[in-house]
Amino acid sequence: MKKILLFTMIALFSLSTFAQLSTRENVDPYVFKTGTRPEKGDIGFWIGPSITEFIRMADKDFNWRGMPMLNFKFYTSDKAVIRLGLQIYNESKGLTVKERVPDSVDTKQTYSKTYFMLTPGIEYHFTPKNLCDVYIGANIPIGASSEITKDCFTMGKDKLYHNTSRNQFLLGIGAFIGFQFFVADLPLAIGIETGLGGFGKFGGAVKNVYNEKNAKGDYEKKTMYTYNDNEFGGGLIQAKKIGTNKFEFGYDVRITFSYYFRTK
Repeated sequence: MKKILLFTMIALFSLSTFAQLSTRENVDPYVFKTGTRPEKGDIGFWIGPSITEFIRMADKDFNWRGMPMLNFKFYTSDKAVIRLGLQIYNESKGLTVKERVPDSVDTKQTYSKTYFMLTPGIEYHFTPKNLCDVYIGANIPIGASSEITKDCFTMGKDKLYHNTSRNQFLLGIGAFIGFQFFVADLPLAIGIETGLGGFGKFGGAVKNVYNEKNAKGDYEKKTMYTYNDNEFGGGLIQAKKIGTNKFEFGYDVRITFSYYFRTK
């Protein structure tokens, strides 16, 4: 009797599970699913830390650029998706030194760094009848970075102001393929995304502005550009104007966590 009751419970549980996994409005019946997929008009948010970002986070000499890429998705159809990624990082610090020794130089320094990246992209999702949601896509990262330092050196009535700025324009292009599993009835999905991409950095020379005030109150201003050219086998370059660019190409793997919302 106990065995019959046990087998009956197992059979009912199996039928119930089969019905939950295979019943949905936008696919054929009797197709096993882990959850209902997004459809036209639905929106989603996903966060995707990459392997490269994890490595940089573990490097004590690298300044991590804030949170991993945060993305917004919008389904223009059941298979087509447009997405927009955003990444922002800011750092600022200051230093003030006042010496008590005669003829010493008092120092006041401030430093700020800002990084901004906007990544528009598109996705195409294949047949919704597969257990795994597979898609391909492309994106175009566009951004900018800026570093500014302001120094003031005071000795008696003499003052020297030294301000530096370093600005870069960032532009890239990439293609990727990914897949995700829906672990709940639509809201949550976990996946992996990998792809190839190129990334260009334009600019990077440091603009130095010297403004010196002497005891008579007169100012003398001078502008100079510097660039650390160690990558080309040289040292510190000083010139009236320097143009620089750098291009990187490689692949990366990203772990994705997505949360979706119905709009109808």
